Amino acid sequence: MVNLKNFVLDWLGPDLVHAGIVEMAACGDEVVMVKLAGNCLTLGRKLPDGEHHVSMLMTGGELRLTLNGDRMGFFAPAYIDFIASNRWKDVTVEGELEGYLLVVERNFFLETTTKLRSRISEKMMVYAQRPFVSLNPEELTGLQDLFSALYALMEAEKNGIFHRELVQSMLRACQCELWNIVFRQDEPVEKAEEPYHLGELVARFLYLAHTYCCERHEVNWYCEQLGVSPNALTAALKRFYGKTARNIIDDLLITEAKVALRNPELSVQDISDKLCFSDQSAFGKFFKRYCGMSPALFRKEYMAQ
Repeated sequence: MVNLKNFVLDWLGPDLVHAGIVEMAACGDEVVMVKLAGNCLTLGRKLPDGEHHVSMLMTGGELRLTLNGDRMGFFAPAYIDFIASNRWKDVTVEGELEGYLLVVERNFFLETTTKLRSRISEKMMVYAQRPFVSLNPEELTGLQDLFSALYALMEAEKNGIFHRELVQSMLRACQCELWNIVFRQDEPVEKAEEPYHLGELVARFLYLAHTYCCERHEVNWYCEQLGVSPNALTAALKRFYGKTARNIIDDLLITEAKVALRNPELSVQDISDKLCFSDQSAFGKFFKRYCGMSPALFRKEYMAQ
């Protein structure tokens, strides 16, 4: 059997190991948990093979990835299953990453979740196509408490006769809580009119916002693409992030603006055009409202660093 700790270290790569791993705990060669923390890290140079179940509870940061050809992005808190049958590419985390990476030997995972899988089979196929769950604060607390308990149990490295069974029970509890959340979120946003479910709605909005924020600034445009009302979109986003669609679109625009302003080859007018503002003055007012300074002053301070 492969040494799972070394396998995970090799998968993450030396740069990530140096910059992003805080601690690691293991249960033999069947389960490894990694506490991650860092800034602007890149995950998944090569995802593990089909012999391991890999997931991540992200409590801080912003995840961007390509899943089966579709570019996506969403904010923490979130849970992601890196299901091997999907095509994962360009998995990057922006901002201060915090969370747990969980790698479980496939047979151990199947053994642990046998009874659970028989009860969730109706949703597994749909979930496998979009295997990530945005979490509200209450959901995050419940799942994070279980992940922390699982980590502490493995970190203790006790050699009791039932240590493996204890780890297995705690892993099963983590999966049960995850699927409680999935089922709880699987309710219509507006039952009579709108078919989207909360998690799906949030994920689709964030994908659209990351893809089109530079071109489309209007909240109503995103609502039209999603087929929901502004009130429904606002309710879903506030539940998960405490932010409105306007807040999120503006945050993404500011991020794009700051990146562009760090490029000396682009003038402020170029950036205004790139971000589809009506004119340079409108861009300047928008930037100053959020950053407390003009684009030119931001660039000057950045270049002086």
